[in-house]
Amino acid sequence: MFRKVWQKIRPAIFWSCRRGSWQYDLIVVIILAFIFLTPRNIFLDQPRPPTVQEIESLNDDNGTLVFWVDPEVVEGSAPDEVDSRLRDLLKQRSGKNLRIVDKKPTTDAEGAVRAYLVYARP
Repeated sequence: MFRKVWQKIRPAIFWSCRRGSWQYDLIVVIILAFIFLTPRNIFLDQPRPPTVQEIESLNDDNGTLVFWVDPEVVEGSAPDEVDSRLRDLLKQRSGKNLRIVDKKPTTDAEGAVRAYLVYARP
């Protein structure tokens, strides 16, 4: 009994059906149904919120900290408000009043800003 059942489902499991056979078509329909009918929230596929991450602490005498800041965090801020916005975010993240020493945009191949590297000192 088990051997007969196994002989029927084995080609589907190991995808050894010939193209154009009804078994092959059935497998493709099942895969497509899974892709298009599965609700998105099952996979917890949600957009990642913009973040500020401390990525390293430089070993210099001044205690410089380096932060990775997503560009969405400061998007919409006026150019003269960006530094104050960054200072507030760094204070929230680190719990310290930090002075921004430098900020460098990191770009991708098309030139779009992917993140800012922010160097700050206490």
